[in-house]
Amino acid sequence: MAVEDDSSSRPLARWLLALLIGMVLLPLGASAQDIGWRHYQQLYMKDDGRVVDTGNDGVSHTEGQGWGMLMAVYFDDRPRFEKLYHWTRKHLRRPVDGLYTWRYKPGAESPVLDPNNATDGDLLIAWALEQAASRWHVDRYRADSRELREAIRRHLLLEYGGYLVLLPGREGFVHDGYVDLNPSYWVMPALNEFARLEPNGPWRRLMYDGARLMHQARFGDAMLVPDWLRLSRDGTLSLPDTWPPRFGFEAVRVPLYFYWMGLGQAPALDGIRRFWMRPRPPAWVDLTTDETAEFPLSRGGMAVRALLLGDGESIPVSPQRDDDYYSASLLMLSRMALRPLPGKRM
Repeated sequence: MAVEDDSSSRPLARWLLALLIGMVLLPLGASAQDIGWRHYQQLYMKDDGRVVDTGNDGVSHTEGQGWGMLMAVYFDDRPRFEKLYHWTRKHLRRPVDGLYTWRYKPGAESPVLDPNNATDGDLLIAWALEQAASRWHVDRYRADSRELREAIRRHLLLEYGGYLVLLPGREGFVHDGYVDLNPSYWVMPALNEFARLEPNGPWRRLMYDGARLMHQARFGDAMLVPDWLRLSRDGTLSLPDTWPPRFGFEAVRVPLYFYWMGLGQAPALDGIRRFWMRPRPPAWVDLTTDETAEFPLSRGGMAVRALLLGDGESIPVSPQRDDDYYSASLLMLSRMALRPLPGKRM
């Protein structure tokens, strides 16, 4: 991992200062007639409110449920939101701690065989609930968001190696002398909203330290943020041996969330921007060998690329039938990040 000199770190310092003193979060909003939303529902949502991962044996995740809830708010579709949230709470909420089981496999004897949570899904659900409360003036949504934020704060935030970090799940990521992290789980616009709601809470520090982590954790010749990251107790950053050492399907969300918060020019994204300058970049790159995928970035990944390269107007309005759930979701979210409604400042 390259170490930058003092002059190159000055842009990071200026950007982090801006993050500390307050950034703009623009709430969601768009026409309920948008054809892309109708198409997305037809392709990836069941009538009962379950979002289907068509690229992964038809399972469902809290990630997809949270994204679907955000889309429903954006497109002013309260009936669909109610179905999504009802299904999510009924099938995935964990009474023991108020977090949500990350994965549901329909037809299995035990659909929630792995009871662990996925923190990005919890953040997305809490954010969508707060957005819904503001849009439709429903106190119940606001109370549920507050309750979930408190569960996240209590169980998933950890002081470690000189940072306040976001554990990817409650179980399995804290080890003897190190923790494993997922940079794409820092859903920056959600954290920014929580910081506005709770100015004395941990959320602004969590954003700041996440930005520091991603600036320092850039690997390979292209200086890219990895899908997974290991933080040692002494603050050393490395690539974990538990997952492929790649910038790929996970980390593609990092520039999406940064852009959504208005931070598309953050220094942590410089390597991604350069890597994506080629017309059709590969879906992933190995950060130790520079090996690349034999297939290109998906249409959803290309939508995130368009945001980062300042070409957001080229993003298609609607997913296509041959897009899997993940690609279609990235495409829809990129359009949402491109055209949010004016809203509240920190």
